[in-house]
Amino acid sequence: MPSVPLNGVNLVYDDTGGGGEPVVLVNGTAASRTTWRAHQTSALVGAGYRVIAPDNRGLPPNVSPPGGITLEAMAADVAALIDHLSLAPCRIVGFSMGAAVVGELLLARPELASRAVLMAGRARPDTFGSALNEARRDLYDSGTGVPASHRAVFSALCYLSPHTLRDPRAARDWLDIFTYAPAASGPGVRAQYDVMGDTDRLPRFAGIDVPLLCIGFADDVMIPPAASREIAEAVPGARYTEIARAGHFGHLERPAEVNAALLDFFAEPPGRSAERAHRTGRRGPSGPDRQDTA
Repeated sequence: MPSVPLNGVNLVYDDTGGGGEPVVLVNGTAASRTTWRAHQTSALVGAGYRVIAPDNRGLPPNVSPPGGITLEAMAADVAALIDHLSLAPCRIVGFSMGAAVVGELLLARPELASRAVLMAGRARPDTFGSALNEARRDLYDSGTGVPASHRAVFSALCYLSPHTLRDPRAARDWLDIFTYAPAASGPGVRAQYDVMGDTDRLPRFAGIDVPLLCIGFADDVMIPPAASREIAEAVPGARYTEIARAGHFGHLERPAEVNAALLDFFAEPPGRSAERAHRTGRRGPSGPDRQDTA
């Protein structure tokens, strides 16, 4: 588990090493870098890539870092790690809150990315997502604990597809995971709940000038696929892929489909998406780059 002092934090990260082209993976709220190991890291390494996955500030040991816990600060941390490891230009993937972090990175330091993926991303708040964050904040601020069984069921309803919940074996496995391996908590995670705020970043995201794939999950109640689709519609030349039978944790529920989408996009020759978008005069989900995965 390497770490390096950058931007006033002790940045902890995974690095598979090797001579492959680098892919940086940025996770979501309260999620450790180790989550990527379940499915994405092995698939990417198997395809010849080097995988680097940092923990966002807010997770131990950086629960109260200098500069606070903001999307901009987290994007600066990822940029500093890319600079430190001499990875640029590299492929970058962000999930959920991590997608917003990557969006900020693409605007602030576009030269660091050769192409990027925003998975379950949103550029502006929505009613249920805001309500969920408010519930998280209120629960933490109240100091009230909840039984592990309640936490597990609540997590399953928020993060998983109904298709998964209707599969007895899959539902039992996930409930066990949520019961015995709960997500991180503490003041740093509490601060992460606030990073999206009420800001509409969609007009700014329209300025992204990096080959971009947006992935939405069809059954995601936390960040509906329409939120990912509208980013693709706003960014010139961006592609949109929707994964069926997947909730917010779609990369863990449907890893084969998600990994195939990542690898196909990463293997595409430079400039191909932009050339096709220019040739057709269309982009995003209405153009030829849309890929709906059944």
